[in-house]
Amino acid sequence: MKKVLFFLESLSGGGAEKVLTDIVCNVDKKKYDITVCTVTDGDVYQDKVSQAVNYVSLLKKADYNAGGIKKILFWFKLKLIYNLPTQWIYKYYIKDIYDVEVAFIEGFATKFIGASSNMSSRKMAWVHIDMIKNNYADNSYRSIEEHKVTYHRYDTIVCVAQSVKEAFEKKFFYSDKICVQYNPVDNKEIKRKSLEKVDIKRKESILLGTVGRLENQKGYLRLLKSLKTLQNEGYKFEVWIIGAGSQYNALNDFILANQMSDYVILLGFQKNPYKYINLCDAFICSSYAEGFSTAATESLILGKPIFTVDCSGMSELFGNMPCGVIVANDDQSLLELLRDIVSYRIKIDDYKTAVKIRAADFEIDKRIKEIERLLE
Repeated sequence: MKKVLFFLESLSGGGAEKVLTDIVCNVDKKKYDITVCTVTDGDVYQDKVSQAVNYVSLLKKADYNAGGIKKILFWFKLKLIYNLPTQWIYKYYIKDIYDVEVAFIEGFATKFIGASSNMSSRKMAWVHIDMIKNNYADNSYRSIEEHKVTYHRYDTIVCVAQSVKEAFEKKFFYSDKICVQYNPVDNKEIKRKSLEKVDIKRKESILLGTVGRLENQKGYLRLLKSLKTLQNEGYKFEVWIIGAGSQYNALNDFILANQMSDYVILLGFQKNPYKYINLCDAFICSSYAEGFSTAATESLILGKPIFTVDCSGMSELFGNMPCGVIVANDDQSLLELLRDIVSYRIKIDDYKTAVKIRAADFEIDKRIKEIERLLE
């Protein structure tokens, strides 16, 4: 049985964290002894992960919440983790010997596993984003050269879309150890959860849904600005935004200041977003950058056409099927796309047959078998 370590900073409610949860819950436990390790604990996917595999964290949020000296020590240790030489931190915290060590998120996680003192383990790095358009991972390194050197320490670099792979190669290097592996999504769980009752009612107008962290990358403020224009033009519609993040207050303030409460609802983070998306007519994506959108894939499984700006992974998600509409990734194109939808120039039902056919390609069993081959 192979011992496998997955490392990432947290199990918060992001797409990559959800993908990891689906992976560790579905891989063959007779073949793999899996441990998931995070910097801090107490996040949304922790219970599910800890029920399926071994789970540990470097720090405990209970210490932070206790206040006093424990809170001070928590912050002190956290600063040491991110500022001391990473190889020291790895040696201090990682005591077991693993056959495979996986950095599942760009940035610090990749730096951490790249500093592993276990010379016999096979090391894998997952890349979820276009690292040119979204360069936050660079902040974990002193220079691009240090970033590049870290990736050279890995035996396998897994990109979640061909466009993500191309961006990685352009930024860092070309190598035959770089591969594409599409994200697994638990289609059975998604369909089951989508049938649960929802505590709000949709209006009779077109209802669009979107799921994601409320951060600048997702482009929700520009989405609201486009929707405000359509509101002023007299169109009737409703948009549900599911997710939490640092922009929540700014987005909520915009909605209130522009009298948009009858048009846009911020639903916050939902453990079960599928029951809400299941009531929507289609999925809308306004992101400046993506990798291979988990939320869009899950919506596809629920039979929802995808209307999106052009970001990494979307054309691959569609395959050769007309699963929706992809427009240029700029504010004007997003506005025109939304106007075509709410004016019914785009007929949403025309895309549903293709969506149903394409969704069959994302059966979780197939993707998990591919990932198990990577772990081998």
